[in-house]
Amino acid sequence: MSKKGRRKTNKKFRIFVLILSVLIFILLSIVLLCSYVFDVKTKAVIIDGNSIVSDNEVLEIADIVDYPNFFSVNIKKIEKKLKNDDFIKDAKVSRNILFQLHIYISENKPLFIREDTNKIVFDKNNEVSNDINKVLDVPYLINYVPNTKYNELIKKLKQIDYGLLKRVSQIKYEPNKFDDDRFILYMNDSNRVYINLPKFKNFNDYDKMVIKFEGKTGKLYLDSGNYFEIDK
Repeated sequence: MSKKGRRKTNKKFRIFVLILSVLIFILLSIVLLCSYVFDVKTKAVIIDGNSIVSDNEVLEIADIVDYPNFFSVNIKKIEKKLKNDDFIKDAKVSRNILFQLHIYISENKPLFIREDTNKIVFDKNNEVSNDINKVLDVPYLINYVPNTKYNELIKKLKQIDYGLLKRVSQIKYEPNKFDDDRFILYMNDSNRVYINLPKFKNFNDYDKMVIKFEGKTGKLYLDSGNYFEIDK
């Protein structure tokens, strides 16, 4: 082989070695970068929508208290665990580019606590829970209600402003010979509201009605007419 041919072959070999070296460098860089990225722990967990279930409880239920590897987190598994909790109606989990998890919670609303069973009744499918320590501001249903009236009561309570419902301390079924749909709502402000199932939605106007009586307490009759009887 001539000198010219050998120089040409050597040049090609050097170019090949250079290209190979660059490719190996790029490959190693990718491997190192991937090993770094996929070893990154979750930097933060952002939780929204919860008021009854605390942030710490959400982390414990989801089993992410120790902020696991960001890419090993199974989003569907976390959502399923959260939705199995009595107080959580729905849960959505997402990732962002800052290596954070965002958990949005939609909670079941406790409507009342049944005094006979000491169980919470929720707005979702009449589900119940024994964990009454989590809710201190919903009314107690203090006596027996026939099944047909009970199911209707739950439907009607779902139509009441939730802030107003939490100002009711007790609910009592109080039928009389004229009305077997009749209930008494005992309010935290010492007023009593007489109401029946067909007119339950009128309870949403409670504040507008009692403000006229300038702090006086008494009985508000919404079952037969709308009038207020001041306590003597």
